[in-house]
Amino acid sequence: MRLTNTFLVLAFFLAASPVSADPGVTEADARAFFAKYVELGEAFDVALADLYSDGAVIRAERRYPNGENRAVQLTGQQWKALIVKAMPLAKKHEDRSTYSNLKVTVSGDRARIDADRYSERKCYTDSGYYMVIERQPDGTYLIVEEYSKTQPQSSC
Repeated sequence: MRLTNTFLVLAFFLAASPVSADPGVTEADARAFFAKYVELGEAFDVALADLYSDGAVIRAERRYPNGENRAVQLTGQQWKALIVKAMPLAKKHEDRSTYSNLKVTVSGDRARIDADRYSERKCYTDSGYYMVIERQPDGTYLIVEEYSKTQPQSSC
């Protein structure tokens, strides 16, 4: 009988204690992060590079007019360096992307953000675009994976 009472008291205190279960990434968090990503891109701000994890996996598939496809994979560190170097050129050419049909899928500390990415400079839509963000121990979010399709020629 004594063990049962001890168990009941323990169960009561556990049930009455506030449990701060970590909810992980929320859809609102992911959408806010993506809005910041778009804002920095629109401003041609090299701070965009800070949104990537050094260990991120960046994959791009490039489609050529002759039907050939080439895949490129970079680390986050390589991509960040490329952003810093290429951003002035992108600004000079007003090379912007707009995003639509945003879809967020949350899984624990990660969220996958799918969107249709439209290249205003080259007039094509990449409907396979996505990024995966992950919450870091300090509570910030970083891109840990990104995929896009590009083309060298303009469809304008």
